[in-house]
Amino acid sequence: MYRIEATIPKELEWAEKLTRLMDDQFKIPFINFRFGLDPILGLIPWAGDVVAFAISALILSALIRNGMPFGLIIRMVANIVLDLIIGGIPVVGGIADFFFKANRANLKLAKEYFSA
Repeated sequence: MYRIEATIPKELEWAEKLTRLMDDQFKIPFINFRFGLDPILGLIPWAGDVVAFAISALILSALIRNGMPFGLIIRMVANIVLDLIIGGIPVVGGIADFFFKANRANLKLAKEYFSA
């Protein structure tokens, strides 16, 4: 993938802060495990997962506005839809929300694209 501009968009900084809040904000001492608001919101059946999905969509829309290719956008959408579907499964989805971090995966993809 070739890009004419090699600039990192301002939205990437904003997306990184929101991703940290959703996926890595809190740390469990001694075991160095991090989690964010996403699994906490997931404790509210369906409504919490829908709110987390909406926040993930906001992050994604900020990245899309900066010219990401269609194939990469599809991968990112798949990540957040998978997070929504898995999160909607009672009990298992609540546990999976602690480990599957769609926002972190999408941010990594965006950073790789914009730094290339």
